[in-house]
Amino acid sequence: LSLGFVYAFGDARGVHHIGTSPADMIGWGEVSTYAGALLDSGDIETKIAIVTDTGPCHVTAPEWRAIEIAAAVFRQPIWARSFLLSLSLPTDYSSDAHWKSA
Repeated sequence: LSLGFVYAFGDARGVHHIGTSPADMIGWGEVSTYAGALLDSGDIETKIAIVTDTGPCHVTAPEWRAIEIAAAVFRQPIWARSFLLSLSLPTDYSSDAHWKSA
């Protein structure tokens, strides 16, 4: 989940690698809060400065929401697999019966 993903802006900003490390996600929270406030006020034009793994750029609140959606599309299959994996673990995983060598 922390490897990030590639996002194509479709304009002169080009393609950026968007970081998703724990530190990146703290920054995401700040941008998401700001973007939400802008959208709530009807502002779809103010530019928000961000820095991706590729470099600095600016996004509008709707563009930031599009990045959040792209992140969810990228990350959701990983989460889905992790849920399946966790279901395959025994509920009594701490039992010595699962960890003793044969």
